[in-house]
Amino acid sequence: MKPIYSILLSSLVVLFSCEDGDSEIIFDENELIAILDADDAVGLDGFDDGGLADLDFELGLETGGIAKILGDTLSYGEGYRIRFGRQINDIDRTIEFTVNGDTAIGFVTYNITGVFMVQAIDTSNHEAIDSMSFSKDLNVVFTRLVRYVNVEHTGNPDGHRWEIDALTPLIGGAGDKVSIATIDIYSFNGGAEVDLLYSFASDGIGELFIDRESLPTFTAFNPVLIRMTVENEGPEYAIDSTGVGEWCMFRYARDGQHRGRRHLNDTGRFFDTVVNDNVHTGSWRVHGPGAEQVRRVFRSFFDVVDLATLFVEDGGFNTAVWSIPYIVERP
Repeated sequence: MKPIYSILLSSLVVLFSCEDGDSEIIFDENELIAILDADDAVGLDGFDDGGLADLDFELGLETGGIAKILGDTLSYGEGYRIRFGRQINDIDRTIEFTVNGDTAIGFVTYNITGVFMVQAIDTSNHEAIDSMSFSKDLNVVFTRLVRYVNVEHTGNPDGHRWEIDALTPLIGGAGDKVSIATIDIYSFNGGAEVDLLYSFASDGIGELFIDRESLPTFTAFNPVLIRMTVENEGPEYAIDSTGVGEWCMFRYARDGQHRGRRHLNDTGRFFDTVVNDNVHTGSWRVHGPGAEQVRRVFRSFFDVVDLATLFVEDGGFNTAVWSIPYIVERP
């Protein structure tokens, strides 16, 4: 089902006098909502997996002519692997505005409902194992702040227009078992991190305004290393001897036809240094901006989910997600 967006707002138009007294600022909620809807940096396009998917996958993105090496969703000694994903059925959005002169803040809330699907596959015959496959309802809540400023613009009759000046990461999840503590992104060369490019911490993340014109920016086809530190309040459900009780994923997307997912591991392998220390690590080769594009905005979704959600039918649904828009530009 296509997501349904509902705006629970009353129509409001307010006039504010400018300091020079020559013109007035018009605040119209419908105008600010239209600006929000038109901005590629916000929204949830790409968060939906569309149902079952491999653990690592990439769909429709520009890879620069180099084939992607993707995981097969992890094979286990028990002789099975899994596919999993979210299928969103409804998105209910509400926005509350506060205005102070030429600045407006929009508090945006998304309430998402759908289905979380898990399918176990027998590695000997590649058929689904019905007794280990299941689905469960999901209900996820996200929030973000969006800051607008009113600037001079000769093309408008009143000589002004509103534009998005900054926005906070989209944060939220479901349940109270898992949370994200930090996200660190490094330049990557020769199998090790080189320079810290971007760092985000849970302290104040909900009020961390990122300048709309200075979003995190990556050069197409360059490798980066992602370290995601999480917390798990337990009880933890582990599937192997490592004792790891959660998985972390890095999703990246422009829309449902251009998206990917990378698994970050805490097994002490593949660039991860210490097993089961709640620091999940993975490499990512940045995709291109798309055909005939030099620079383009995309959305990231950093996601931690406890393994009871993934491997136990009645294990509840527990996840935490941060979404941070980013830009990809050509070298």
